[in-house]
Amino acid sequence: MNRLTPLEIQRATFPRKFRGLDPEAVRDLLGQLAEHVEEDARTRGELKAQLASLSREVEEHRERADALNEALVAAQRSAEATVARAEVDAQRIIADAQALADRVLDEATRRAENIELVIAQLRGRRRAARADLNRLAEVLTGTAKEDETVDQRDAETSTVALLRPRGREAKAEK
Repeated sequence: MNRLTPLEIQRATFPRKFRGLDPEAVRDLLGQLAEHVEEDARTRGELKAQLASLSREVEEHRERADALNEALVAAQRSAEATVARAEVDAQRIIADAQALADRVLDEATRRAENIELVIAQLRGRRRAARADLNRLAEVLTGTAKEDETVDQRDAETSTVALLRPRGREAKAEK
């Protein structure tokens, strides 16, 4: 059976029978029915429009959610890749720093060994210089004592006597 429109309900006619229904009451009821059917049709149309609008919104939200999920997945992948690169870079930096520290430590050790060698050589030179100074001091002390001895002999001997000719002393003694 086809659905009746409100207009068809209002224009509906019924065959007349003897002692039938009050046509005016039937028309009133049919009018009310037509209004209700029209109102229901309007409400159904509005609901269909709302349903279509809400369906579009739901679809848009789904598309946005899908786009956001894709963006989140891409961001997660990017973050993981960035973290992985950062870890690789950190390991490389640590390895480079360790290698540099090893080189610096080796160089410092070599320099310290060289300095210790130079210090040992300088200590040897200092000992040799001290021995030379001690010998020189002994020589100077010996020379000073000899000079003192010469001074004492010279003091005992008159310088005037030295100036006199030997022949005169001999004559004077005779």
